[in-house]
Amino acid sequence: EGICSSMAKTLQTALHPPDWLRGNYLAVRYEDLVVEPIKTLRQVYGFVNLTVSPEMEKFALNMTSGPGYSSKPFVVSARNATQALSAWRTALSFPQIKQVEEYCQQPMALLGYERAGSPEEVKDLSRTLLRKPRL
Repeated sequence: EGICSSMAKTLQTALHPPDWLRGNYLAVRYEDLVVEPIKTLRQVYGFVNLTVSPEMEKFALNMTSGPGYSSKPFVVSARNATQALSAWRTALSFPQIKQVEEYCQQPMALLGYERAGSPEEVKDLSRTLLRKPRL
């Protein structure tokens, strides 16, 4: 609950930035990096006026398209990031998901995360619960 409250404040600041922050903040969702790693990497590098090297592009692709995924926290390894992206949908129970949605409804809405309507909807991995963010 505390994490989501803090995130909501941060996102509200990003939506209505003070002068010193305007143009100096870029929100990047993990999902965008996973689904479109090169496009997102170029966007981040461009934001700080850098050019992505071919080696960095290759690294980003390798890190997001490995053979599987690790459930171990803080492990940096090549993984199937698309698979990791949806792991919560099978690892958490529907009541757990609803609890997170309740605590985090404001940041979820701003970041483009759709609320799950049913346990069946959550388990249907062919259906995305991600929309365009409002940031």
